Amino acid sequence: MSDERRPSFGIPDEEFIRGKIPMTKEEIRVITLSKLQIQQDSVVLDIGAGTGSISIECSLIARLGKVYAVEVVDEGIELIKKNIEKFGVKNITPIHGMAPKSLEGVKIVDRIVVGGSRGNIVEILEWANDHLSKDGIIVANFITIENLFYFIEALKEKKYEYELTQVTIAKSKTIKDITMMQGHNPVFIVKAQR
Repeated sequence: MSDERRPSFGIPDEEFIRGKIPMTKEEIRVITLSKLQIQQDSVVLDIGAGTGSISIECSLIARLGKVYAVEVVDEGIELIKKNIEKFGVKNITPIHGMAPKSLEGVKIVDRIVVGGSRGNIVEILEWANDHLSKDGIIVANFITIENLFYFIEALKEKKYEYELTQVTIAKSKTIKDITMMQGHNPVFIVKAQR
């Protein structure tokens, strides 16, 4: 692939190695990646990386950059490592631990994805104040209204500008010879910048 050609994103869910760890679904991943506006040399921090699906896609776009995949659950770290090997990416560093405490070696990042915060969203934003580049972008995904509320309040307090998108996806499922639509949980996607 030439350096000028940007890879497309939206790897089908079934291509990832999965366990019991939640994974950001393909359609939500595509919207999240679009909001991140990753460049080929971006440094990306994926907090609550789960199976590594977003980290993998970020690494394919930021092929001259670096991706840090932070996950606290043991099984998640193992799945991230397996998916790194499966997709043959070399620019992802898995970090086993809780953000932001586990981010000691991470200096400046251009993009932050928050897939899970374990209640540390205020501390993560405080960390971002010192480590997010001047034109940096944060994109956070939520399925609960309470976590969304806490994040929005923290963004206001830290003087971030933000936009909120609510996404509802339904996918077809064939039963015998008929097709029905099966809804997924609605997801709130927040894009924030200083």
